[in-house]
Amino acid sequence: MEVNKFSNVLEGPFLQYVFDLLRANVLRDRQTMSLVLLKEETKNLSFIKDVKVKLQEFMRDQDVLFATAQPNEIGILLPHSGAVEASGFLQRLEENCKHFKIVENESVFQAVIVEIFHPELTLEGALAICRNEMVETNGMKNDCIHVIHAHSGFDKPVTTVKVSILDEDKLFRDFLTMAIERVELKEVNLQIRDFEDGLSLLQTDWVNSWHPHLVIMSDILPKKNGLDVLHTLRAMPNEEKFTILMMTRRNTEEDMIYAYESGTDGYLVKPFNLRLFEAQVKRLLGGIWS
Repeated sequence: MEVNKFSNVLEGPFLQYVFDLLRANVLRDRQTMSLVLLKEETKNLSFIKDVKVKLQEFMRDQDVLFATAQPNEIGILLPHSGAVEASGFLQRLEENCKHFKIVENESVFQAVIVEIFHPELTLEGALAICRNEMVETNGMKNDCIHVIHAHSGFDKPVTTVKVSILDEDKLFRDFLTMAIERVELKEVNLQIRDFEDGLSLLQTDWVNSWHPHLVIMSDILPKKNGLDVLHTLRAMPNEEKFTILMMTRRNTEEDMIYAYESGTDGYLVKPFNLRLFEAQVKRLLGGIWS
């Protein structure tokens, strides 16, 4: 392990190893990691060293603080955090400017955030994007941290998502299939199958792959009803791959609470508006990439 004399500040080859490992993990889980590059314009190196230590009070155990070849730069990797979460992290940091003595030192940090969600975006590539976004800081002395959002230049990788529709009525299943096919998400490739009962789904290998799987099912089904299917899916290994939308004619508060407590991710009362259904599906599919 290669670290410098400041506790938990990575650099060198070990930093590259950690970056590649974290990137592989977030890609596997269809998550987003953010890289934040902080640059201190006055090049007050003693102050920067102090900030490296103080920064760790704001970081989670999974976050990574690292040094670059530039002595006035501080890098942070925030796994499972998009740009919104990274902005919140920096806001909390800015609210504690006095604690960091930034105001007294008349120091200005530029902070560039870039999201990491593509296997071809390297550490050096991400750092280069951040540095290219840095701007002149004249007139920014009243800002503790000047935040810039950078785009990586990559789109999120396309993910194959399985969709299962469970309902006894064949015409209704076909109707829902056509509605789902109209939902457009550029990061998602849909594979759709329909089943007339819960047992037919569970007896296939369709549910055993690692792919994300959206299950849209009625609560009342022949052979094995929807709630039984829900409990079975939630008991399977890697059950978090399943996103489940329950359809029902029962609209009591107790029924809804029980469905959510059992693990459903969405709930629609029949008969429902088609546009509402498509919106629900789009919301659930949009959550495949966090």
